[in-house]
Amino acid sequence: MFRGPNLARVEIGTIFYPPDRQAWHTWLDANHATEDEIWVKRYLKATGVPTISYDDLVEECLCFGWIDGVIKKTEPESNVQRVTPRRKHSFLSELNRQRVWKLEREGRMTDPGRAALGEQVGAPEEPELPDWMEAALRADAQAWDHWTQFPLFYRRLKVGWITEPKGPSRQGERDRRLAHLVARTAEGRRYGTEPLRGVLYEVDHTE
Repeated sequence: MFRGPNLARVEIGTIFYPPDRQAWHTWLDANHATEDEIWVKRYLKATGVPTISYDDLVEECLCFGWIDGVIKKTEPESNVQRVTPRRKHSFLSELNRQRVWKLEREGRMTDPGRAALGEQVGAPEEPELPDWMEAALRADAQAWDHWTQFPLFYRRLKVGWITEPKGPSRQGERDRRLAHLVARTAEGRRYGTEPLRGVLYEVDHTE
C-alpha cells in the first residue's frame, strides 16, 4: 500500500461505492481496460453499512491486474482508497503471490490479471532462507524445530515479510520482525494471513 510523502497532495477523483465483492467485480470487469483510476469508498465496520472487505477488494484487483493504493478519510464513518492499473514490473509481495495462487485455484483470475503480473507469480517452491535469518531461528532449538515443521506456504510468507524491509535505514524494522517471528515460532504459534488455507487472521494462531 502506498504511503508516500505527498499523501496530502493526492486529489480524490471519481468515487465508487461497492457494497460487496460482486459489485466491485462487476465494475472491474466493465472498466479495467479503459479507466486509469477509481476511488473505492468503504465504510467502517462499526457503522453496520454494507461494504466490501479489504481482502475482497485486493483479490479482485489482482484478478484484473489492478492495485490498491493511498487511503484518504473523507467522512467520520468512511474512507476512500485509490485503485489503479498495475504498472509493469510493480512489486508483488509474497502475500499477494499466494493470493493469486488461491484465485487461480478458484478459477477467478483473468487473462488481463495474468498479463499484468507476468512471471512474478512463479510456482510454490522452498523459500531461500537468508543466513542471518536461519542463524536466528537455529539459535533457539524449539524455534528451529517448529519452523521446519510449519507448512511451506507459511514459511514462504514469513521469509517474504522478514526480508521485505531493504537497506540500512530499515535494519531496525527487520530486527523487530525477526525477533517476533522467533518468539512465536519457539511457542509453535503461527500468525498473520494465509490465503491458501482460506485463513485471514491478524492474531496469533495455534493449530
